[in-house]
Amino acid sequence: MKKIFFLLVLLACSLVHAQYLVEDMDENQSPDESGSAKIEFNMNQHLEFFRLKCNQPVYAQFPGGEEAFKKKLFKNMNAYIDDNLYAVNGTFTFLFGIDKKGDIKDFGLLPKVQNSDMLYRDLNYVVRKLKEKWTPASCNGIPVDSKVRLKVNFSTENFDR
Repeated sequence: MKKIFFLLVLLACSLVHAQYLVEDMDENQSPDESGSAKIEFNMNQHLEFFRLKCNQPVYAQFPGGEEAFKKKLFKNMNAYIDDNLYAVNGTFTFLFGIDKKGDIKDFGLLPKVQNSDMLYRDLNYVVRKLKEKWTPASCNGIPVDSKVRLKVNFSTENFDR
């Protein structure tokens, strides 16, 4: 009798465990599938130029104007930022310089947040991929270096596939 009871308990335990494994893994879902994320970028604020200290300042211009710059930046961000690597929420400030030749230099990202090194590196790459030269700023007709600031609001939406 003890042997039969032991065999029944052993059989019941193995069925319970097997049933748990079947329920844990849906037939239509592969083990590699997981949730996904989508990062949205809001660039509704205007470019801000740091004040040039001269009598006749002319600020840097992107070919096609501010909207063309934002459109290209948005396109690059969608192309080169992997949505599944980041959970970014809030407003970040992009800071960059335009040198006397019209090239982008000295990219910065504020605020500095914990574990943002990879995001900073990827956003720096996105900005540097903008190959168009700016018309540089000038003071009294002489090209000068200038600084630009753009505030971008990030929001991440997570969802299941």
